[in-house]
Amino acid sequence: MRVLVLRSSFQSDEFVNTEYAEIISRLERDCDAEFTILSDVTDWKTKHFVPDFLMIATGGVESLFKDIFMETWNNAPKQTISIIADGRNNSLAAALEILSFLSENGNNGRIIHGSADDIVMEINNIRGGTSSRPKDATRLLSGLRIGVFGKPSDWLIASGVDYDYLGDYYGVETVFIDLQRLINEFKDVPSHFSSSEVEKIAEDLVKRSKSVQEPSDDDMIAAAKTYLAIRKICREERLDAMTIRCFDIIKACNTTSCVALALLNDEGVVAGCEGDMQTLMTMILAKRLCGETAFMANPSILTDKTAMLAHCTVPLSMCDDTVVRSHFESGIGVAIQGAMPLTDYTIMKWGGRRLDKMFVAEAKAIDNQYSDHFCRTQITFDINLKPYILNRSIGNHHVIVRGRHAAKILQFTRENGIKLTIDN
Repeated sequence: MRVLVLRSSFQSDEFVNTEYAEIISRLERDCDAEFTILSDVTDWKTKHFVPDFLMIATGGVESLFKDIFMETWNNAPKQTISIIADGRNNSLAAALEILSFLSENGNNGRIIHGSADDIVMEINNIRGGTSSRPKDATRLLSGLRIGVFGKPSDWLIASGVDYDYLGDYYGVETVFIDLQRLINEFKDVPSHFSSSEVEKIAEDLVKRSKSVQEPSDDDMIAAAKTYLAIRKICREERLDAMTIRCFDIIKACNTTSCVALALLNDEGVVAGCEGDMQTLMTMILAKRLCGETAFMANPSILTDKTAMLAHCTVPLSMCDDTVVRSHFESGIGVAIQGAMPLTDYTIMKWGGRRLDKMFVAEAKAIDNQYSDHFCRTQITFDINLKPYILNRSIGNHHVIVRGRHAAKILQFTRENGIKLTIDN
């Protein structure tokens, strides 16, 4: 894309390149941008082109823009002119004057304002289009085998996918596994595994944790047996990923699958809760596109400045330390209370029955303190998700991965015709 940067004659090209080095480098890297800096309309006559975006570097460029507009857009079909202005050096004030000028002349305009991350995200959203066939999606997902253990939980009324479409469009194979098979495997663990193998899994979990609170020794053994039973089926079916209707396991086996999912994720089998296929696909995308193991969580507390998400299991590799707990809702079995490090994360959700929606945001974790009122693993970010979550949320569960990966996800979104859901 081509970006025309306007500066006043009181500043230099060097000033622009230095002052806006971060934005320029991010747009060059993440949006394939080429920049032309202009301070005099006479230069425009030799450099003339139709820019994809304008960037206002300083105040005092309104007349320069007017002259450029008259030569470039005045007699052209009406269109929306996108203006980048991060606010420094009176750039936003100039952009607002330009926006009013466009409106008076019957043209649409929009101002792209915020941090470098905000600007990259909005530009990629604007540039997003539709494609008839997936590009990166085919490479990333074709041949994937996903196991669905039971049907989605009853409360997930908007988290399913079109399985035929998933197979035809993305090349993903879905393997449906009756929960009775898992229940039988759980009961039959002693026939396939020695007592020492089962005990070692429980002992290793205890050794890796700071403490054990509610679970008994029998609870730990049951959780280990559940892990071995699920892992056995995953290997037999050659599964790359799986999701499970986990609350039915609590009723049938008086234990949970929380430990199994945590361990499987750490071993490379992407594993999700509650039969939520949209969230599982998000976790798979995080693993294959970003190279990160994912934490599947519920938004739990939202303020104008922060967002806390929580769930009852988390990959152990994502945590600084863990505590072995019971399952929050039922008080049964074993769950993981993990303290995730306070660092940078990406929050994302790929959803819709045909996976045609995407949300992504980057944020820093600021708190991982525990409260008895929420699921066991809790993490708080310095981000306002209220406008998105309360008005346009793509389902309940969201996915958290360590690091800042929005640029990769936005590129994937753009290349595969997925609609980006923004948070404002």
